Amino acid sequence: MAGLDQEQRTRISKVLEYIEHHLDQTLSLEYLAKLSTYSQSHFHRLFTEMAGETPADYVKRLRLEKAAHDLIYEPNLSVTEIGLQCGFSSLSYFTTAFTERYQHSPKTWREGAYLEKFPRRYLHSKKSKQFSRKEQETSPETSYTRFQWVDLTKVRTMVFPEAAIVLSHRLGAYTQDIIPTWEGIYRWAEARDLLSQHSRLMGVPRSNPYLTPPDKCRYDCCVTVPLGTTVGNDMETGTFQGGKFAVYEFDEPVGYDNRQLLIECYSELYSFWLPRSGYRYLGNPVELVQITPKAGTLDIECRITAITLPIEPK
Repeated sequence: MAGLDQEQRTRISKVLEYIEHHLDQTLSLEYLAKLSTYSQSHFHRLFTEMAGETPADYVKRLRLEKAAHDLIYEPNLSVTEIGLQCGFSSLSYFTTAFTERYQHSPKTWREGAYLEKFPRRYLHSKKSKQFSRKEQETSPETSYTRFQWVDLTKVRTMVFPEAAIVLSHRLGAYTQDIIPTWEGIYRWAEARDLLSQHSRLMGVPRSNPYLTPPDKCRYDCCVTVPLGTTVGNDMETGTFQGGKFAVYEFDEPVGYDNRQLLIECYSELYSFWLPRSGYRYLGNPVELVQITPKAGTLDIECRITAITLPIEPK
């Protein structure tokens, strides 16, 4: 993204945000270019440079990833309903595209084939005899029978207020390589006296690492700022919508180098807490982040203090 200036990044980011929330609608190159205010050819070039893939490939990938997720966690929706809600014009097209991507039909994926990529079964998922038998054949040493990483009794719900934010994006694996992005936005806010005891640092994973190739994963580093803050053109701004969240706070903050632990915790929240909670998920999780300058250096330490899921009643 280094080749794009701030205005270009902001415009393309708004299109990325629009796509994510309107996958059920027609998202033609002409329409997306119009949203960006660029010509189609210029928009196509900037989008591809920033996202790492063409607009058409990006839209199709997000639709398939959302469908793969919803087939697991939305058991009350039919395969056809999920395909249509993810923007596929027909069940046949949805089935063909999904099977090409995941080597299983949507029906087979829902019935348990997703376990080839996911570590554990969703409590309320539809379960076929084929995959029930496969699980029974798994040795006791490798089978998963109970939660291991999250004390589900400590999950609580909180309402976060809407807030103005400044943010920076990162494209790539969810590892310690995110820290330089955090350092950039943290130092920017610090130099402008925008950090206070009321500031909230939030990391937003935009992708599911079980479904998205590491080099295509998006992560937003966000800092809340007072409403009405004048930022100028050197930093992207946005709005954190707030709402009700399920919150799991770690006893000890977790570093970005321990992403596998974080993934396991998310998996347990989705697979065990969510189906019995009376809630459904609404979108991307949010990670609450703690940044601590390292004494005697210019380095910072970034750790995640809690993971949260936006929710609403079923």
